[in-house]
Amino acid sequence: MELDVHIADLGALLGGWEVNVVGGRLSEHSRLLCGHDDRGRSMDRVVRASRTDHDRWCSATTRFLATITALQEREKEIGAHLRAPWKGRLLWHIRHARRNAVLRKGYDEASAQLESDFDAALAAYLSKAGDLPEYMTEFARREKERTRRELEQARRRRLDAMEGTSGAVWAYKITTGGRRRFSIYLTSLDRSHEGAHTPSEVQAALTAERAEHPYTGVSWGPETSLALKEKYETEASGWAKLTGEVIIVNPIDPNDRSARPFSKYHGGPSSTYGSDGGAGGYAGGGGF
Repeated sequence: MELDVHIADLGALLGGWEVNVVGGRLSEHSRLLCGHDDRGRSMDRVVRASRTDHDRWCSATTRFLATITALQEREKEIGAHLRAPWKGRLLWHIRHARRNAVLRKGYDEASAQLESDFDAALAAYLSKAGDLPEYMTEFARREKERTRRELEQARRRRLDAMEGTSGAVWAYKITTGGRRRFSIYLTSLDRSHEGAHTPSEVQAALTAERAEHPYTGVSWGPETSLALKEKYETEASGWAKLTGEVIIVNPIDPNDRSARPFSKYHGGPSSTYGSDGGAGGYAGGGGF
């Protein structure tokens, strides 16, 4: 079973840090890719991997972040003499004079140890999760190939479905919420809709609908629409090939001001040149 692995840069996981001894190392490696399991980070990249890889990468990140936190705490201790307060600086120097002298004397050696410990933690992380960037590249390649195959399979399925469209393999639905719409489906493609009608029967139902409601718009199911476009360029031209009937996909009700094309000019008729079915003309759009 594969699990989601969320991927983020080290700097994004840390949020922010002081550019000091450990902070300098963090700045150098802020773009280091880390795998984790925090699903609340919506901006992260996500890959799917085996449970073994998921656990290996996430545990390596957890250990690395814990080590960084510990190193930052140690640096606060050895660098306390560098952090004089904004107010009362003189009193602070007097009060901590002995401690500060001791810290200054061993600061360079302690800093070198911090750097060494960070590098060791980084090496330990890379030994467990250093293959993460390579895996992400391969995962992206596989996903791209999978998407290509699925699109090609869907295209072939639509192509095959268009070979048997003269029979009783169509369905339709009339919706009345808002503007009335007559939706047409090829049941082998848009499988959520059931029906057993021939194209001529569906066209007869559309004719009857428009006899009572002449401005009912026409649309096709998502996959049906793609299939018609792929074979006939537009849904309406494909439907005309199947039924011998040229239809206006979205007839405009002259009494419905909301359906008119917007114009900044007032007082005159709106132009319907180039609109869907304007002035009783032929229109070829109308899918979802």
